[in-house]
Amino acid sequence: MLCEKKSAMKAGFLLVLVFLGLLFAHVVGVSRLTPESIRNLIVSFGWWGPIIYIFMYSIRPLLLFPAIILTLAGGLAFGPWWGTFYVVVGGVMGASLCFLLARLLGREKMQKYLSKFSHLQMFEDKMAASGFRTMLFMRIVPIFPYDPVSYLAGLSKICFRDYVLATTLGMIPGAFAYNVLGYSLLDIFSTTFLFGIVLVAFVFLTPLAYHLFNKNRRI
Repeated sequence: MLCEKKSAMKAGFLLVLVFLGLLFAHVVGVSRLTPESIRNLIVSFGWWGPIIYIFMYSIRPLLLFPAIILTLAGGLAFGPWWGTFYVVVGGVMGASLCFLLARLLGREKMQKYLSKFSHLQMFEDKMAASGFRTMLFMRIVPIFPYDPVSYLAGLSKICFRDYVLATTLGMIPGAFAYNVLGYSLLDIFSTTFLFGIVLVAFVFLTPLAYHLFNKNRRI
C-alpha cells in the first residue's frame, strides 16, 4: 500500500512538471528564443514581469533551455541589479527542482551503481565529506554543467540546506556578469558592454586559474 502511494505521488509530480514545461514552451514559443524577444515578452506583462520571469527560469531545466539566453534577457528587462536578483531566485528554484526530482526518483537506485562506477563513488564521497564546499566550487567554476550537477547532487548525500546555500552563493558572480552584459546588448561596443565582457571573462578564468594554481602547488 505504501509503495503504491509513493508511486502515485511520483507519477503526479512528474505530470505537474510536464505540464509546467509545456506551459513554458507555449508562452515562450519556438520563435522567441533570443534575449531581445524574451525581454519584450517579459516586459509586456507589466508588474507581473518579474514573477513570470522567475517562473520561466525555475522550470527552464525541465526543457534544457540554455540558461545564458534567459540570463541575458533578465539583464535587458530589469537591469544588472534586479536582473541578477531575479536570476538567482529563479536559478535556485530551478536547481532545487532538479535536486528534489532526482532525490525523489533516483536516490535509492543510485546506491546500486556506486560500486560499479568509480566516478560516482568519488562524487558521493566528496559530497558526504564536504558537501557545501564541493557544491560551491562546482557552481563557481564554469566547466561543470549546471543542470547535470543539480541532478547528481540530488542523488548524493549532501543535505538540501547546504546545497541551496552553495548554489545561491555560487550563482551570484556569473549571474551579475551576464546581467551586465545583457543590459548592454542594445548598445554593443559601449563602455558597459565592454565592462560586461571583462566581467564574464573574469568569472570564467579566475576560478580556473585558482584551481590550476593550487593543483600545481601540490605537485
